[in-house]
This record gives sequence, C-alpha cells and structure tokens, in this order.
Amino acid sequence: MRPAPILSAITALTVLAACQTPPTGLTPVAVPAQAETASVAGAGDAADDPAFWRAGDPARSRILGTDKQSGLYVYDLAGETLQYLDVGRVNNIDVRYGFAAGDRRVDIAVATDRTRLGLMVFFIDPDTGEVETAPGGFLSHYFDDPYGLCLWSRPDGGVDVFFTEDDTGRFSQLRLGFEAGAMTATEVRRFTLGTITEGCAVDDRTGTVYMAEENVGVWQFSADPATGDARQLFAPIDNEALVADAEGVALWPSQDWLVVSSQGDNAYAVFDLETRALIARFEIAGGAIDRTTETDGIDIHAEALPGHSEGLFLAQDDAEDTGGQNFKIVDLRAVREAVDSWVRVEE
Repeated sequence: MRPAPILSAITALTVLAACQTPPTGLTPVAVPAQAETASVAGAGDAADDPAFWRAGDPARSRILGTDKQSGLYVYDLAGETLQYLDVGRVNNIDVRYGFAAGDRRVDIAVATDRTRLGLMVFFIDPDTGEVETAPGGFLSHYFDDPYGLCLWSRPDGGVDVFFTEDDTGRFSQLRLGFEAGAMTATEVRRFTLGTITEGCAVDDRTGTVYMAEENVGVWQFSADPATGDARQLFAPIDNEALVADAEGVALWPSQDWLVVSSQGDNAYAVFDLETRALIARFEIAGGAIDRTTETDGIDIHAEALPGHSEGLFLAQDDAEDTGGQNFKIVDLRAVREAVDSWVRVEE
C-alpha cells in the first residue's frame, strides 16, 4: 500500500505541469510572409540561419540558408533553390564584402562547421552569385561544438569572426587572413558569457557586437579585442519584449534598430539601438504562407530590391506546414509599417 502516496505525488505534479502555460510577451502585430523556401533536406531540427548577399545587379542577389544536419542552400529572391553544397553540419552563417584574398577582393560567407569542428569559409562570385568553398576554406578550432557566428568588417578593410560554443557560452574572436593562396585565422580574444549563446550581429558603423545569451538576454560589447570581456546587457529576457530563448539577432541600420527572435512565443522584438527601448513586437503570420514558429536565425537587408522597396526580412521557421523546416521571406516595408502601427497591449 505504500506506493500510493508516491503515485499521488506524481499525479499531482503531472496535473500541475499540465496547468502551467508558457510565458508570452507583449502582443505582437502580424506581418505576412511574401515567399518561402522549400523545406531543407535534414530531418527534425535542421534549418537554422539565413544570410543575405547583395549582387551588383540586385535582382541576382542570393539568400544563403544553413541545414545544420547536412549543408548549405543558396536561394534566389523568390526562395527557389539554386545551389546545395554538401559540406556537413554548418550552423550559423554571415556575409561580408570586399575581403582581401591575395591580389583580389572577394565577397565571403563564413559558417560554423560542427562536422569538422571549426569554421567554413565560402567565396561568392560577384557576377554569377555562385557560392564555392574558399581555398583552404576549413579553419579548425579548439571548440568542441562550434555554434553561433557573426562577422565584422573592420575599418581597415579586414574581417573578424565572432563565434560561440554550444552549451558552454565560450566566445572566440578570430581575425581572418589569406596567405600562400589559402584562408587563415588568428584568435585575438576569448572569454565566456556563461551559458548557451548563439545569435549575434555586428554593427560595422560603430564596431558594436550584439550577442544573445539564450536564457539571459542580448549583450552589447565592443568589437575591439583590446576591450576584453567588458560588456553590458542590452535587452534582458523579461517575458515582455523577449521570451526565452533569445535567438536570432539582426541589425536594421536604416532605422537604427535591432531585431531579436523571441523564440519562446514565436515573435520578434524591435529595439532602438541608442536608447535600448522596445520599439515594437511583430510576428510572421497571416496571408497565404504559414506562420513562423520558434525561429532560430534571422537576417535583414535594408536596401531596395526588385519588388521590395525597403529590402527583406528573413526568418527560419521551425515547423513548415508541409513538413520539415524552411526560411520565410518577408517584405521589409511591410514589417516597418507594422512596427510603426504597433500598440502596446499587455497579455
């Protein structure tokens, strides 16, 4: 007869858990997606992070999207697949322009590589938009599981990589180079944020890094390695603006805004870069394309494109309605108009 109290306790805990509801932030305004990519090939949690590359002819611009189970996709502006690179478990990706590779300048994309444990560097052909692995493109690193990543175009024209290790919160800053016909990387700073950290973005105009510690909030610190581990909390997890996890981070330079994926309640928070104040919250929902849920990576391209007068907002979708995971493509003007119309409503 003694097991009865134990069973009763288990039953009570089960009922209590069933009665608990996950937190939700301030009510977001809805914005429909205009297009979406096909689901990535990886099973389960696969699609992760998008990045935008702008071509000389804007119509030939590309969207890069990682499948963290198998490789890298390259899409056109309508979301049609143009390339698939079977390069292994690439997680986060970012793009920069005009990297000095020997006697030429090239556009590059860099991704964390969880198969070989390091970074993978890609060159992007300026005429065709074709993406290929850079010479000596794999750069090994001591992290056990490379995870989040963002790039900084330094004032001197060079490129630095900021990236993190899954679970540990360890952070590394690498300075990219190109010697003897191959990519190189030199670590110039390291520290630990404390817990799992992934999404990040760098404001090249100010040399400021914004990095999301998933269950804490978004940190702000200088891209200058001489500043060490000095940082300040830009936006905390508060269950109003941000509901854990804080995931993707993207700059909206034309507005001086920062956008962060509030993964816990399927929304996105918009902050003023100067004051850190919450400007608005929005969600990708409505229209003919399914909503986004539990978004990991996001990106913003805030320059005019064919059919998009102010640019694009890109977001990973955890649960595509036809199965699998994909990336949503949203008109940035529609997002900006929604942000401008947002009225703060408490849940």
